[in-house]
Amino acid sequence: MEFTTKDYVAQVMDEWYLAMASNNVAVQPKASTLLGMLLANYDIKPKQEPRNIWDEFLTIPGGCVASWFDSLTEDQKIEFDKQRQENRCSHDQSIDTKSLLKG
Repeated sequence: MEFTTKDYVAQVMDEWYLAMASNNVAVQPKASTLLGMLLANYDIKPKQEPRNIWDEFLTIPGGCVASWFDSLTEDQKIEFDKQRQENRCSHDQSIDTKSLLKG
């Protein structure tokens, strides 16, 4: 998944709102708007690029897959299962197409 600067600004703002809520802090809506406008002027990106779970999976030796999968966070496991399902569907469709062409 490719993020843009606007996506990162939204992510920062969401994290900021969550941090304020957990600390019982509030600001006027205009302050949030101003902060969002200022952040949009900067190239914001995370310190670490997000992991490409599917590419990692494709390069792991067979005996290491279970321990690798156990090391993933719950969100990463959901992302992996989604990508696995998408690839399974596209693989199944290509098989069906080939069998139709033979007929």
